[in-house]
Amino acid sequence: MKQGVYIDGAPGGPWMGHALGEVGCIWLGRTQGEVVTGAPLAIAEFHAWLARHGEPALASSSQDLPAAADVVVEVKDIQVVEGFGRSGSAVGFFEPDLEPVTDDDIDLAVRRLGYARVDLLEMVGGLPGEVLDRRPPGGKRTVRENLIHIRNCHGFYLTRILGMEGTMAVLPEPWPEDDILASLDWVVVRAVAALRDLPPGLRQGVIRADHPAEDWTARKMLRRFVEHEREHVEVVRHTLEAREQAVGTAR
Repeated sequence: MKQGVYIDGAPGGPWMGHALGEVGCIWLGRTQGEVVTGAPLAIAEFHAWLARHGEPALASSSQDLPAAADVVVEVKDIQVVEGFGRSGSAVGFFEPDLEPVTDDDIDLAVRRLGYARVDLLEMVGGLPGEVLDRRPPGGKRTVRENLIHIRNCHGFYLTRILGMEGTMAVLPEPWPEDDILASLDWVVVRAVAALRDLPPGLRQGVIRADHPAEDWTARKMLRRFVEHEREHVEVVRHTLEAREQAVGTAR
């Protein structure tokens, strides 16, 4: 199984790998080399994740899921992005991002975004406020702050293609704030509807977005919806695991 891999990151790290042929397949490394060597396992684990969620193409296939040893990686592009990894910073723009998107592409991205949202809600649903608001070591985001960040980024990604005015029409203020899970749902339902209704003229071509100044396409927007959600599912998972370890040590 051959997979093209695209890498973006900042000098000194972090670096992120993308198998752009599989929307949502990402993994992190401290160096470019770590991303390359970690690619086969990450891609195999991504296929296993899809299978767990009942991805139709895998469910209807008679082939076994690929193991890491079955994955042959070809590095297609490596891009250095200043500030990569900081909230609101630019991310890589790769040649496959130039391909116009179809209804099937949107359906695929929305479906995989849904898988990631299921994972997220399984972790945080029913957690008390004390857990949501506990500050992890090092001053990192709380679980609640991560959930707010995930929610807000859906709006941010829409602005890349729809602009601020178009996004405000989809997500009018004020957003619901009393219940973060209800607020997450309110935003994602409207964002998904906007993706499905994306006008033909915005499904192709490059748009120069501001804050930060960066080139975007509809395809890049779609993949970032899924990639970012999956990335922060893991951030939340690690935050909760660190809390459990701290509680266990205290006992």
